[in-house]
Amino acid sequence: MASVKNVAAIIEDRPLSNLVPLLLHFSSVLGPDWPIVLFTPGNNLLNHSIPFQRALEEGRIRVHELPENTHFTNHAAVSELLTVPWFWEQLAPAGHVLMFQADSIICANSDVRMDDFLQYDFVGAPIDVPVGGTAGHGEGFNGGLSLRNRSMTLDIVNKFSWQGEKDEGKINQDPCVTKVPCLKFEDQWFYSKMKEIEGVSLPSQDVAATFAVETVWYDNPLGYHQVQRWNADKMDQVAQWCPEYKMATTDLLVKHGKDPKAEET
Repeated sequence: MASVKNVAAIIEDRPLSNLVPLLLHFSSVLGPDWPIVLFTPGNNLLNHSIPFQRALEEGRIRVHELPENTHFTNHAAVSELLTVPWFWEQLAPAGHVLMFQADSIICANSDVRMDDFLQYDFVGAPIDVPVGGTAGHGEGFNGGLSLRNRSMTLDIVNKFSWQGEKDEGKINQDPCVTKVPCLKFEDQWFYSKMKEIEGVSLPSQDVAATFAVETVWYDNPLGYHQVQRWNADKMDQVAQWCPEYKMATTDLLVKHGKDPKAEET
């Protein structure tokens, strides 16, 4: 990756039937300047489709083995991996990293490019912050489909410890019914740290919604994260704009409790 300016990355330990088609779709829409790195267990068997093998041979997709005994049994496991230097060091020397999950999609009909958001240090689907009251999902941007400044992110995890703050009781583990950053999720933890950095470039909620839609609606975004979960009443409109949304799985990386909207991954 010595000559790579930017990179896309996905972490997946499940043998999903949609994974290879999704990787090839992202590779096609992003273009050759955005190689994709799949972080997966060493014993994870990928299918041997000819297009996928071609992408590997051409360097458009690369497979990187996750550390031994990495299991995503809860939300904390995801945050633990993304809040230590190891992950971000593997993606050096990329300037920006597009993080995406198997339940996200980018739309081939979009008239904007991923490069149009490189001015920002962190952008993802905006998290709905209520105007009044206390009901909300936190503050910041969802990490499931997000673009991040790799060196700034690495600086943060070298200086601060999400796990240490969690162990010290500084991170509330209650459900995220709040309008301040919900720090038990890595994306909102990073957002809270970045807000304190002088000169940081973070988009407005309106601009972030043009990048991706999750809980805050925008008609024609570049991508979606968990679109069927949060926008069930708008799926006809989504299908018109981004028919490939059906390639994204509705099977979440980390299972939730009985209330499907209690938390997010």
